[in-house]
Amino acid sequence: MKKHLFKLAIIALLAIIHMSFTTKTSNQEHTKKEVPAEYQNKENPYKNDASLKMIGLRNFNRHCVSCHGKKGKGDGVMAKNMKTLPGDLSAKYMEEYTDGELYYLSFVGIADRPDFMKLIPEEEAKWAVVNYVRALQDQ
Repeated sequence: MKKHLFKLAIIALLAIIHMSFTTKTSNQEHTKKEVPAEYQNKENPYKNDASLKMIGLRNFNRHCVSCHGKKGKGDGVMAKNMKTLPGDLSAKYMEEYTDGELYYLSFVGIADRPDFMKLIPEEEAKWAVVNYVRALQDQ
């Protein structure tokens, strides 16, 4: 009996250790990401420019939906294949980020994804995506 309980305890311990290395972080848990000072107060030259709405939507649909999903919730079809779950761009915590920080996180500072600086080379289009992400927070 004791031998059986010992085996069960070992199996349970191994399962817990395995889960700690393989479980992905939930979108509900969020720690604000570090952003270099030069981006923290970077001005959005296209803030509130409604003429860029379609450019932001088109680029978001082309480059972001597969991981973040149509509504930015982090539930795109590729999300389950990623080491780090994509963030919920519509979440309240996204309001903590300045536009410059969103720019950095979207185009410069996150590994484990395509090089969006090259995929969306136009500055206007990058800021259009930032504006579109802001609009997701209002939905």
